[in-house]
Amino acid sequence: MKRRGDVRNKIVEAAMQVFAERGFFNATTDEVARAAGVSKGLIFWYFRRKDDLIKEVAKRSLPLDIISECLCSGLKGRQLLRRIAEEYVRKYSCDTNRSLLFQALSIRSTHPTIGKEISEVCSTLLDRVAEEVYGSVDLDKRVRMRIFFGALLCYALSGVEEVNRDFYISKVIEIVM
Repeated sequence: MKRRGDVRNKIVEAAMQVFAERGFFNATTDEVARAAGVSKGLIFWYFRRKDDLIKEVAKRSLPLDIISECLCSGLKGRQLLRRIAEEYVRKYSCDTNRSLLFQALSIRSTHPTIGKEISEVCSTLLDRVAEEVYGSVDLDKRVRMRIFFGALLCYALSGVEEVNRDFYISKVIEIVM
């Protein structure tokens, strides 16, 4: 018998594929169930509502995992920013991840409750990165972090191919330091 976490993860991974292709709100739980090879009822066993599944996929679509792992690495300053940037660009070089990121970022207008929760998690992690990079957190450092992640977002979404990835990352780090 599979562990509960395995089945839950299988559902989330299938939902990520279906949502990337059809969108959070156009995809049905029937499609997710088919893709996961489980019953629709089992989806609702793990996720009480479709919105709960959307929230889980949206969180996984954001770079929260990258930021958390990089913060645990013990790196500081420029080295931390470089590691985050490299992992960010790697994650979003995948069309599925890029599509889900865009949807997760746009969810605030259609589902403010989910958007608010995601924003709070993101703000907390940005402050932790600012603390590790600059040694303190204030408005100036928060703006620098938003510039940093905004520049990474632009690179990931547009695939700025005329600019070498390492050069781009170095330039962004130089600007925010």
